[in-house]
Amino acid sequence: MTDNTIAKAGDIVDDAAERPAADAGDATSAGARDAVADRPIVLHVEGLAKSFEGLKAVDGISFDLHRGEVLSIIGPNGSGKSTTINLLSGFLKPDAGTIKLEGRSIAGLSAPETSAHGLARTFQNGRVFGSMTVAQNVALGYHKKLTANRPARGLQRIPVLRWIPLLGEAAASLVPWPSVRRENRAVAGHVDAEIERFAERLGPRRDDAAYTLSYANRRRTEIARALVSGPTLLLLDEPTAGMNQSETAEMLHVLQRLKAQGHTILLVEHKIELVTALSDRVLAMDGGRIIAQGDPDEVRRDPQVVEAYLGKRRPSRPAASDLASASASVLDSAHGRWEGQSDVLAKENAIDRESGTGAGADGADGVAGPATEGTRRLDSIAPLLALDDVNVYYGQAHALQGVTIRVPEGAIVSLLGGNASGKSTTMKTILGLKEPKTGRVLYQGRDITRESTRDRVRGGIAAVPEARRIFPEMTVRENLLVGAYTRTRAQAAQVREDVERMYERFPRLKERRNQKAGTMSGGEQQMLAFARALMSHPRVICMDEPTMGLSPRLVEDVLEQIVRLRDELGVSVLMVEQQAELALSVADYGYVLQNGRIRLHGAASDLLGDPEVREAYLGGAR
Repeated sequence: MTDNTIAKAGDIVDDAAERPAADAGDATSAGARDAVADRPIVLHVEGLAKSFEGLKAVDGISFDLHRGEVLSIIGPNGSGKSTTINLLSGFLKPDAGTIKLEGRSIAGLSAPETSAHGLARTFQNGRVFGSMTVAQNVALGYHKKLTANRPARGLQRIPVLRWIPLLGEAAASLVPWPSVRRENRAVAGHVDAEIERFAERLGPRRDDAAYTLSYANRRRTEIARALVSGPTLLLLDEPTAGMNQSETAEMLHVLQRLKAQGHTILLVEHKIELVTALSDRVLAMDGGRIIAQGDPDEVRRDPQVVEAYLGKRRPSRPAASDLASASASVLDSAHGRWEGQSDVLAKENAIDRESGTGAGADGADGVAGPATEGTRRLDSIAPLLALDDVNVYYGQAHALQGVTIRVPEGAIVSLLGGNASGKSTTMKTILGLKEPKTGRVLYQGRDITRESTRDRVRGGIAAVPEARRIFPEMTVRENLLVGAYTRTRAQAAQVREDVERMYERFPRLKERRNQKAGTMSGGEQQMLAFARALMSHPRVICMDEPTMGLSPRLVEDVLEQIVRLRDELGVSVLMVEQQAELALSVADYGYVLQNGRIRLHGAASDLLGDPEVREAYLGGAR
């Protein structure tokens, strides 16, 4: 697909956002929203709560969804969106709270029971039965409403008698009596109607096995399956995940038609422009709570929502003149330090910045705008680690699209972006967990695209994974030794010395060296993950969301340690982070991913506060 095609597709989405009346009868106007609020309540949620081992994933949320309304839930990773929809659809049982669908309580019911009450859903990763045809997949969505084909189905809830309805279904399939044949014809009509909804895409493929479909067509098949039973409530979990801009625009058109037809929809989606174009109301979640709700444009401009996506801005940064007078910089030495300044904010952005135009992007093709002097100087350094025009796919989904990233020696580089933007895929590609279809991964000027993860670790690339991933049943010392698994027996003495060095660098770990790692606090576990990565003597560490789930005080500690890795050890850091303000406050350079493409890149000081960064997360006028 050419850049012009992508740009035109993006314009379609923008036009839909500006003129939703064309497809939905002005359903997103203020007057229409008021009218929707006067309709009967389809879904009532009050005080809904769910915890996992003491962590409050959903913390007492309440909201109503009216007939014919489209309500969207947005929020950063870990905000509670997925837990909420799993509670509503019966995949999880709530600890507390009320869930009523058209006045009937469904809280605590199983997923099949919830579905039988009129809730249908799709899934974030798309779930179709690959060996079945498109028509068969769609027909499965009607199974819960079958009567003649499911004699004695009421007995299936009784374990001892569950075999009776199974025998009845088998008999109806083998010897279809008249009522079964009539029902089968009716089901075929419903299936035809849903496939017709995606006529150009699914019509010619109705008898093809689902595994032969493109990724986008699998998503369309899943939505058709959810709609075929005529659900009271349609729950869509990221229906455009993995779709390109053209496919997203097409899906927006379909969803707007569903809305115009009066379907009640609860949408979880990360593409904010689509949410704004389609939704009557938006709920924003963070930390398991609702932090804002109401008009889509008002919600995405709400300061709490912006902070949830971009992170809380840290105290004011040093002036450029102060930075210029610092004693050393990473450009002068891989082991440069900021002498005489104890606070992490005084050490940040070791690369010398000079005033200049911000790093912008044209928005259509993701090409960065003019670079500052600091950007040009950093680009002039031979990278220690680089991605060169990398394209990565998950099946048919184009996860990374021509991504090029440079990580110089002794620098902190932040890789930013909203949910599902491609950050974790980039990390997996660097570590050898995902192989690119085209493009190269370069380390010290050498092509390592086909090397194993083990060889990359041996070569000096280490990782601090998301959620730390320490071994909870092992002690702190044992976790550290795991980090040295690539070292030889001849290096045993050196490994012991390294363990002691880690204790010196992280005194808290020494105090708890014989304690099971799973019993430590989140901040202590993050320090352990850092120390474990250092045990392999890396030259570059890839960190995936290092501040996730930590308190503000612990976030400061983690960022302090990241700066120390650069300034004291000369270790390069590629920090994958969702909280842009925090990441850029300590970084030398930043890249912003959006839908698998580099939207912006430049010196961190230029990107910090750049409205284009906010747009990449929360959308907005170009």
